[in-house]
Amino acid sequence: MTDVQTQTSATAFLTGRNFCIWDREIGVLHQKGITKLMANLYVKAVPPADLNRNTEWFTYPGVWTTYILILFFFWILVLSVFGCSPGIAWTVVNLAHFAVTYHFFHWKKGTPFAEDQGIYNRLTWWEQVDNGKQLTRNRKFLTVVPLVLYLIASHTTDYQNPMLFFNTVAVIVLVVAKFPHMHKVRIFGINADK
Repeated sequence: MTDVQTQTSATAFLTGRNFCIWDREIGVLHQKGITKLMANLYVKAVPPADLNRNTEWFTYPGVWTTYILILFFFWILVLSVFGCSPGIAWTVVNLAHFAVTYHFFHWKKGTPFAEDQGIYNRLTWWEQVDNGKQLTRNRKFLTVVPLVLYLIASHTTDYQNPMLFFNTVAVIVLVVAKFPHMHKVRIFGINADK
């Protein structure tokens, strides 16, 4: 063995038809195509696109699934506690979802963190998501959820009034508030900065 081979600290061996090199320092098996295959097996850690601590949690894997599961378990809770029909329970879930998301996504401004030095004080949570970029995957998901809830609630109540009216008002208000043209718009100065 020469000094050059010793310094690389790599061991070469023959496995079947393939020539492999095992690098002891970094523990990587180099083989034609094997490193690409192994690299695709692991989750790629990418820094979050959103550095705002108020909204970065929504970029994590599993948040969408958790969001849907919370809505589903809330429906089961309403169904079991109040003993109402599934349609009424979906309407209650839809209206509760409307009230909570409108308040926290489209009404309340700023962040609970002091590190941002007030740069988000005039922005709602919806305006902060994905650094204000429009039509991202997160924004599309958050727009589709009220629509799907509306369709489920309306269908399970057989499109009967007054439930259809309440569900329709809730979905119109939430979806219109999420339009890209409504970004940083305060209708009639409501919720505008003083």
